[in-house]
Amino acid sequence: MSHDSFAQSVVIADSHAIIREGIRARLESQSEISVVAEACDGYSALKACREFTPDIFLMDFTITRPSGRELLAKVRQSCPDTKIIVLCSEMKVSNAFFCFSKGAFAFMPKQASGSDFVNAVTAASRGFSYMPNDFVAEFLETRRNLTRSGNIFGLSPRELEIVDSCMQGKSTKDIAEACNISVRTVETHKNNIYRKTSCRSLDDLTAMFSPQAN
Repeated sequence: MSHDSFAQSVVIADSHAIIREGIRARLESQSEISVVAEACDGYSALKACREFTPDIFLMDFTITRPSGRELLAKVRQSCPDTKIIVLCSEMKVSNAFFCFSKGAFAFMPKQASGSDFVNAVTAASRGFSYMPNDFVAEFLETRRNLTRSGNIFGLSPRELEIVDSCMQGKSTKDIAEACNISVRTVETHKNNIYRKTSCRSLDDLTAMFSPQAN
């Protein structure tokens, strides 16, 4: 962790060397930013974060071994003072909700400009959240609509009931018994919910619909 309040140490994790090199070049064009390590997978990224305890950890959401979702949680646990910036090839609101709910400070596309990367690092280092301007409106509109109605995705009454049950931590079997339907039917409803909301997992769904995210 940097002792100079203006010098930000950074670890970059992405499976593609050319992307890491490009991001590094953009960041190190600023004298106050120093990239101390690069990693090509989740395991080496976690190892680097534990070794260097960087001010900023910049990670690819689709990284593997472990997955981006797991890596985000592990780095938060191991390096609680490190600010995490998540990069995505595809900017989805559901992914943004998930990342912010798990403690990320910034969410941005891999193809962002050099100034966007620098702005994200600067904002995160000061404890502020950051998203690109063209994504903020979509994110905030989704959050407002979720707060107002909780159903901007055209979910059926049964699907909303299942979302509520998932939020309560109920298992698929428990939901099936409570709704008097089969386990297979519950799974079908869940898959339809994931499709309509662009969520990929129960964690994504919980992050999107939880009051803390709104």
